[in-house]
Amino acid sequence: MQNGFVESFNGRLRDECLSEHLFADLRQARDLLSAWREDYNPHRPHTSLDGLIP
Repeated sequence: MQNGFVESFNGRLRDECLSEHLFADLRQARDLLSAWREDYNPHRPHTSLDGLIP
């Protein structure tokens, strides 16, 4: 275990985004990952911040 925060994020990204979609091409992958990132960062509350958004 190198960095618990990074490993936690990678697991969440894999579970919530990468494992749910089959990407037809690189453009589709970029679009879906961008949409997931937009939901993950400014809209979703984080437990490490006591329920606040970053």
